[in-house]
Amino acid sequence: MENPANPLKVVKTSLQVGDQREVPTRALEALHGTDAYDSYEKLYRIDGLAWRLEGRISRADGTSVSLLRCVNE
Repeated sequence: MENPANPLKVVKTSLQVGDQREVPTRALEALHGTDAYDSYEKLYRIDGLAWRLEGRISRADGTSVSLLRCVNE
């Protein structure tokens, strides 16, 4: 069963500080205004870990992917 509060699907489940993941930018933006995003620290709290936005990649089809890196809080 999917977790509706977490629209980001994870393939690798043993994530740790320093790991990087790509997520659709739309899914990431949907977390703004929720407890999953700390606007003061600019951190996303996903899967029990803190993630910082490192960059974005625009694709030819008009979508974009955000690059997140797992950090210590």
